[in-house]
Amino acid sequence: MKQLEIIPTKNISGTVEIPGSKSYTNRALVIASMIKGSVVIKNPLESDDTRAMINCLKELGIRVEERVGEINVVGDISEIEEKEYKLDAGLSGTTIRFMLALSCIIPGKKIINGEESLNKRPIGELAGALKDLGAEIDYLGKRGYPPLVVSSSKLKNNRTRLHGDISSQFFSALLMISPIMMGGLEISVMGSQISKPYIDMTLDLMSYFGVKVVNKNYKKYLVKSGQIYTKRNYIVEGDYSSAGYFLAIAALTKSELILKNLNSDSKQADKNFLKILEKFGSEICFEGENLVIKGNGVKALDVDMEDCPDQIQTMAVLLAFAAGKSTISGVRSLRIKETERVLALQNELSKMGIRTESTIDTLTIYGGSPKPAEINTYNDHRMAMSFAVAGIVLPGIIINNPEVVTKTFPEFWKKINGIGVQTK
Repeated sequence: MKQLEIIPTKNISGTVEIPGSKSYTNRALVIASMIKGSVVIKNPLESDDTRAMINCLKELGIRVEERVGEINVVGDISEIEEKEYKLDAGLSGTTIRFMLALSCIIPGKKIINGEESLNKRPIGELAGALKDLGAEIDYLGKRGYPPLVVSSSKLKNNRTRLHGDISSQFFSALLMISPIMMGGLEISVMGSQISKPYIDMTLDLMSYFGVKVVNKNYKKYLVKSGQIYTKRNYIVEGDYSSAGYFLAIAALTKSELILKNLNSDSKQADKNFLKILEKFGSEICFEGENLVIKGNGVKALDVDMEDCPDQIQTMAVLLAFAAGKSTISGVRSLRIKETERVLALQNELSKMGIRTESTIDTLTIYGGSPKPAEINTYNDHRMAMSFAVAGIVLPGIIINNPEVVTKTFPEFWKKINGIGVQTK
């Protein structure tokens, strides 16, 4: 097992080039596959998750040309032949969900699978909605979980329902294929819609490519028939999820960092992390596409992070250093991620001497003086990067399987070294 030790430093400074957004890259790839003609995606994220999406498109016979700093999607779904396809999503949740929906509007027998931990993540809610729309989907193993096989190629119905409190990706998957469906699409939301900014990102990108979605206060989504995606090139903005670790480092160490390639008007969910850091006293400003943060330490607080769930692990690590009781709410979606993230957080914080409590939707942290520990990452990229933040100030933090960061941020450790942090 590989390990990486982080050497604490008080000299944090510099500029970090933030890579392109994973969420926008994978959404752009899916939409581009439904557009006739060449679509160039510039500044895409190059990672395991985006590689999984590209490989699935290539398996379907869609022509995807990769060059330095851009991806050219030349082919589209009209070129897909009637035969059997094996679509391997690896560990990418967005890929398996988006591919399941896409598979319902293309020819052939589509077998959709992932690695073991991905196959443990439920997908029955999305499969059920697609069946309501007319898809023929069968499970090849445990009901409600991958692997699956899709044997149909058209969706005949136009109305379905989804529970809003499971995964926003289920909604995004359906919405993105809606222009290919005859008669449009109507999705009713049962209960409350979680992770609303991820829905906003999908609607934003669909609008960029010419398709309008009526969002009725996150209770219903309507896509009128007759709309088609128009051919345009697309520039992927920087990833706020990746930026979050460096923002947290600046806050914890009271340092100043410049983060490049961030859109101040972004729809990305994790832009909400900025507001939380400002509650700590961090000073944040934009200079064009550069974000400048001056950290001012951390303090105990109660915070709702339902709209930026990918930053919950990072916030939990920060609050471990904040004396007193803090509670993070909106954590329920973390229980069906790469791992059961709430339990993983509790396990690793406990090793550091930090007491925690949890309910289905809250995580309470009794912060103070965390101790060094050997951190298990559970094959979860965000566990590795979140606990790396602790290692910047706490001697003896060792990250097991540090290479898991390749899922979304292959250059993470190099970027950490670039702001003055040594690793070994």
